[in-house]
Parts: sequence; structure tokens; C-alpha cells
Amino acid sequence: MTEHAISIQPQPSTVTASTLAELLKQTGTNTLQFTEALGINYRTAQRRIKEPETMTLSELWGLSALLRVSEDQLVKLIRDEVMNRPAPSEPVPAAPAEKKAPAPKQPGQPSDKKFGKA
Repeated sequence: MTEHAISIQPQPSTVTASTLAELLKQTGTNTLQFTEALGINYRTAQRRIKEPETMTLSELWGLSALLRVSEDQLVKLIRDEVMNRPAPSEPVPAAPAEKKAPAPKQPGQPSDKKFGKA
């Protein structure tokens, strides 16, 4: 995975991150700050961190302002994160359930016909 040197403005400093989650951690940005800056709820923030490609442009601009990072650097980081993500593994299909034969009726059990069942 490509590491991006991202310069944070106005204080010249650089952090190295390969994912949005790493960038947030390196900059000391917690999920609450992330949700407030982007105007999204906590669950959506978790999804954006895990799947940054789902971020809207408005959210990207808010994140850029929060982190004091250019939009170009964020887009490159997110693009590389998505492009280098391992493909999801195929789920193993479950074996079809076998049908069981109905249990034989015991003497003294009511018949289904008496109760309107076929």
C-alpha cells in the first residue's frame, strides 16, 4: 500500500498515512470531531472511515478544512486506499437443507384432518 506524505497547513508538519483511519489517528482526530465537522451521525462516520469512497464532496471539503489538508491530497489518499484494498473473499455457500420425512403418527395422536390442516 502506498504511504502518502501529507502536509498539514498552516503549521508545517507532515504525517505518513496509507488510509483515512491512519490519517485521523496521526492527526489526533477522534470520531466525534469527525462527525461534527462533517455534519454526519456516528454510524455514518464509522462507515466513511471504513469505506472512504462513500464520502460525499461536501464531506470531503469538511474533512479537508478540519485536518487543514488539501482536497487533492485527501482524494489521492482515498483513491490509493480503495485501489489497494484486498478483494473481499467469496462467501462459502451453505449446503442445502435436507427435507425430513414426516414422523409416523403414533396411535392416539389427533389427525391433521380433524383440525382443518391438509
